[in-house]
Amino acid sequence: MSTVAAAPADPFRIVEASFVAGAGPGSALPPPTQAEIAFAGRSNVGKSSLLNALVERRSLVRTSSTPGSTRQVNLFEARAADGAVFSLVDLPGYGFAKRSRAETATWAALIEGYIGARPTLAAVVLIVDVRRGLEDDDRELITFIDAARPPSRRPVAVLCAATKLDKLPRSSRKTTLARLEAAAGRKVYGFSAVTGEGREDLWRALRRAVFAGDTPAPPGLGAGGAPGDQNG
Repeated sequence: MSTVAAAPADPFRIVEASFVAGAGPGSALPPPTQAEIAFAGRSNVGKSSLLNALVERRSLVRTSSTPGSTRQVNLFEARAADGAVFSLVDLPGYGFAKRSRAETATWAALIEGYIGARPTLAAVVLIVDVRRGLEDDDRELITFIDAARPPSRRPVAVLCAATKLDKLPRSSRKTTLARLEAAAGRKVYGFSAVTGEGREDLWRALRRAVFAGDTPAPPGLGAGGAPGDQNG
C-alpha cells in the first residue's frame, strides 16, 4: 500500500515565540548564540504591531498609545514550523520630539552600540510609515549600518518595511512603494499588520538574510531562500 508523503512544514508559521531579555543603558543583552534580526524605526511607525504580526501573536511585543515608550533593547526568540529559530531584537523608537536631548542621546547610543558591535547581527529591518516615507533619521541609520562593519562580522542586510499599507488605496500602493524604493535605494516591503499583507514576503527576505553564507538552512528552506516595555 502506497503512503502519502507528508506536506512540508510551513516555513512562515511561527509555532513558538517568547520574550528572552531586555537591556537598557548600563546593562547588556545575553551573549549572542545565533544570528539576530533587529527592528528599528521612528516612534509610532507600527514597529510593535509589525513584530506581533510576524510572529502571529497579539501581544508578544506590547504596544502603547504613547510614542517612544520603548526604553530598552528587547530580545525575543521565535521558532517556525520547519524548525528554524530566529532571534528578533526590538530597538527603541527614535525621533520622538517630546523627549529631552539627554534621553534622546541615550537612546541613540543604545541603538548605535547594539548595531555597531553585536557580532551576530545579520539584518536590520528599517520600518517606516508608508504614508510618510523615509525621513532624515532613517537615512542616517541606513548610512550608519552600511558603515558599521566590524572585521569579525559579515555585512548586515538592511531591509525596509513600509507599514500601515492598508491605510492607502490599492490604486496608489504600487507607485508609493516604487517611490519609497527610489528614495531608499533598495527594495521596500509593503506591510499591513491589520490584513497580514506582505508578511510572507518579508519573512522570505529575512530568512535569506539569516541563512546566507555558511549558515546551513533548516529543513524546508530551499536553495531559493523560501523558507518588558515593548513598543515602537
